[in-house]
Amino acid sequence: MPTERAVQGPNIAQLFCEAWKNWQQRRARLAQFDQSDAAEMEHLAHDLGTSVSELRALARYDENAADLLQCRLRGLAIDPATVEPAVMRDLQRCCSQCGAKTLCEHELEDHSKAEDWPGYCPNEQTIEALVAERKR
Repeated sequence: MPTERAVQGPNIAQLFCEAWKNWQQRRARLAQFDQSDAAEMEHLAHDLGTSVSELRALARYDENAADLLQCRLRGLAIDPATVEPAVMRDLQRCCSQCGAKTLCEHELEDHSKAEDWPGYCPNEQTIEALVAERKR
């Protein structure tokens, strides 16, 4: 039988350690980015259809920064693998930089299959277009 502490989830020390590890990883990514060859970064940015400053901004986020997007798409019966790569990159970029992640997470828990897209989301119009395309 699990103890009461195990049922409650991770303790504050575990949460702090995880936050510290994530912070260190973000700093390492930014340091690596700053040490990269400028011409190489320009080439990479061009290939991705973005700017170097946008790439640097994205380097501040961890690899899970767009996970809520994946959940939302699946909840709307859209397979993320079927979305055009350029569109998916733009969706992920916007989701990664969104400041309403807590609100989005709670909204997904409450209305995971809702067809209406929340107005606070920077991907609202693109997702509505994907939903309309799926219905055709």
